[in-house]
Amino acid sequence: MKKVVSVASVALLATTLVGCGSSAGASGDTDKITVHTHMSQLVLGEEKKDDNGNTYRDESTAYLAQLAENFTAETGIEVELVVSQSADDIEPLLRVEDPEVDVFTEPNFSIEKFKAYAEPYFTLAECEEWYGDYCGTMQNDGENVYLLSPAKVYEAAVVYNEEVIQAAGYDEIPATLDEFEAMLTKIKDMGVTPISLHRIENWPLGTIRDFSAYVGGDAETFTKMLQSDTPFSETDPVGQTVKMYTDWKANGFFEQEVYTDFGVAMDSVAYGKSAMMLFGAWVVPQIQERTPNGMGSEIIKFAPAPDFGAGRYVMTKAADGYAIGKGSDNKEGARQFIEYIADNADYLAKSGFIANKKGVEPIVPELYQLIDESVEAGETELMFGAATTQNSLNNEAVLKEANLLADDKWAGLLFDSYDITKPGNWDAYNAQVKTQNDAFVKFRDQLGITWE
Repeated sequence: MKKVVSVASVALLATTLVGCGSSAGASGDTDKITVHTHMSQLVLGEEKKDDNGNTYRDESTAYLAQLAENFTAETGIEVELVVSQSADDIEPLLRVEDPEVDVFTEPNFSIEKFKAYAEPYFTLAECEEWYGDYCGTMQNDGENVYLLSPAKVYEAAVVYNEEVIQAAGYDEIPATLDEFEAMLTKIKDMGVTPISLHRIENWPLGTIRDFSAYVGGDAETFTKMLQSDTPFSETDPVGQTVKMYTDWKANGFFEQEVYTDFGVAMDSVAYGKSAMMLFGAWVVPQIQERTPNGMGSEIIKFAPAPDFGAGRYVMTKAADGYAIGKGSDNKEGARQFIEYIADNADYLAKSGFIANKKGVEPIVPELYQLIDESVEAGETELMFGAATTQNSLNNEAVLKEANLLADDKWAGLLFDSYDITKPGNWDAYNAQVKTQNDAFVKFRDQLGITWE
């Protein structure tokens, strides 16, 4: 899951030293570890606005920094937290097996990169003893798990402002696509943006990957593009999902002016200028923290997406991943820190996750209440996120060769090809569908890839 936080006031690479007791020793000391993380809000605190509209960091919500302090107090192992904004900040260190990288949290590396950069955490069989079916959704090569994710999370659902949908005459997110689109129309007619997308980059469209699983009723829908010669056509689940999003664009369900950054997009939902976002649980607490007068936990809700025709689902997967750097000079301390996190249900809940280790009593964050109730009532079915397999790697290899993978271009190029200044004209869109289908088949055949 890709997490993006606006860090305008923070340097590209900010280092926070957390701990007490003896000062950091030389490289190789067993009383110090360095943790590199992209989760700046958990180290520096959530971004909030004061009464004058100025953005500041609320250090009381710097939960990872607080946990590191407690870990140091209990174990004597000092923790240095290094915050970076992207994989580009950490990858050069991992490439040379820098001994100062004991733990890192970058979740978006391919399995090949994890095998190159991370120490195997344990075997898949050992993982299943502690985390059950969720091990299949952790980064693994079929034998070893490289990124331990000690919690579980619900993904790809509807994050919405309850006051807005109530003003449109709804008390909950409708269960069917027709009813859902009828609600979006009523919200638009109120002068409110139905869905905040933040279309300044392609990555927000990456959620189409998860939503296509709901459309197809299969967690492997994206990977199974390999089996088709027309994966981007609306007769196929991925193509059908991109077409659905583009239909919403044609109907004016997304913002008409591009938000300057993702923080502004979240603000639009927090302040009721937009009704919702279609994202995972990670975005919920960030929007809640932005609501006026501290009303966040009351008006910002998280509910299953509607039934797109194959059933009503919610994606669930392992979350909050930590890996041990292959070059770490304190692997024992690194593992001790990760296990400390896995055993801390309170920290995981504050971070928006549910503890998932066997023997740890989970604390379910309030934001999951509506989804839990829907699942328990049999109205929504859990769908485990697809595991990383050779087929999924092959599918991404084809998309990469076709110049469609980076920054989710496979969705972005299609979505952008529809011109809202030409209502009802899908010629450019259909031409782009053919271009992408042809490129996919061409490079799949050139690479000699077949479904395994």
